Amino acid sequence: MKKLRGDTLLTIRSRDLKNSDKAGASGYFTLFESINLNENELMTAKVVSATFPNSWYNLSSTSKNNTLSFKETGDTNYIVLTIPNGSYNISELTNEIKTLIESNSTNSLTYTFGYNEINNKLQITNSNPTVYNTTFDFTTDTTCRRFLGFLENIITIDSADGIISDRAVDITDTQNSIYVRTNLSNNKVIESNSGKYSNILAHIPIPLSRNTFFVYDPMTPFEMELSQKSLSNLQIFITYQEENEVVVFNKGDWEINIILSYYEKNNTEHKKSSFTIHKHLEKMFNQYNNKNLNLQKEQQELNNAFLKAKAK
Repeated sequence: MKKLRGDTLLTIRSRDLKNSDKAGASGYFTLFESINLNENELMTAKVVSATFPNSWYNLSSTSKNNTLSFKETGDTNYIVLTIPNGSYNISELTNEIKTLIESNSTNSLTYTFGYNEINNKLQITNSNPTVYNTTFDFTTDTTCRRFLGFLENIITIDSADGIISDRAVDITDTQNSIYVRTNLSNNKVIESNSGKYSNILAHIPIPLSRNTFFVYDPMTPFEMELSQKSLSNLQIFITYQEENEVVVFNKGDWEINIILSYYEKNNTEHKKSSFTIHKHLEKMFNQYNNKNLNLQKEQQELNNAFLKAKAK
């Protein structure tokens, strides 16, 4: 058991952070007075609320998902279309791609992008597939294939049916949540991509609400026990699933409220169990050995009684 000694509420605004990056996703601030714990105390941290602007682009050069490579019959090399940075839904994105691909068609083809909302699939056709094929390269590092619902592959339009997406159309491009990370040290959070302890303090799902603000207000926020005994500054990083992929807020301001709690540990709380494998094996050996000794003693007593009876 541990006894709550006190709390500190940290209200953090991105505009107040020092050394902020251009993305507006990180920075730090220094406490006016350092927090120092006694040896028998521990500190926890939890994000109790936050407000974020959904101001980032779901497709951009920064996210490396803004190109589409294609070639038509007669083309030697792939033509790489660069899609303007922006926050698109599937209709807006396919309209943009249609304009780009038709203006770069070497055979004056027109293209149709048909989105089926019921099964979340996209069908792409060209106007003369029996004469002019169109091949898409969905294996490049910056392809927008996940938006269009395609696996990593090279696929060709060679019939009137065109091509149909082979995975779900995903306009989030898997960037469907953000992570609040800090410089607070702990051994309580483990990330699946590394299997190691992480600097994540909160995981926040993103609602589909572009160009608006959304609020994170958990009913039961995760309270992380910290391994450190002192705190003089706090660093904040807002990223996607990968730590090196920061959220580009486009100068939109966000706010986070963090509660630091201080607990006095009960002296008996962390008593270690005396049980170990070595001691357990030693105990079993002693029991076995004592049993054998008792059997030997009983056998000796029987032998002595038999000899006495025989002598009479």
